[in-house]
Amino acid sequence: MPEHALLPSFDLEQPDSSLTGIKARCVALYQLPALQGKGWLPNLFWRRAADGDLFGSLRVDPWELEVLFAAVAGVPSLAGPLLDAQRPGRAAFIARSIAHGELPYLSYADGGGTP
Repeated sequence: MPEHALLPSFDLEQPDSSLTGIKARCVALYQLPALQGKGWLPNLFWRRAADGDLFGSLRVDPWELEVLFAAVAGVPSLAGPLLDAQRPGRAAFIARSIAHGELPYLSYADGGGTP
């Protein structure tokens, strides 16, 4: 079974590329075995919420994070085209870095997200 079949709330035919959808997709992608196998703790990407939720506010740009997680999981990125429209070549750079076994630096979250 392909890993993207484990994404419970995402219909790959009707993707949600809104900021809220991208943030939710990041949480779902993070929980896939391919991402869990990296050993990256949630606090690398998210600040813990006051209620103890590990996935509070994002530390990094959600569009870049979705591209990174999609590349690791081997699924198509929803944010890649939107990110490239704002910053040409950025999505390809992130995906290429992952393909080479590197974790690229991601931009800090600016509150609303870039695209």
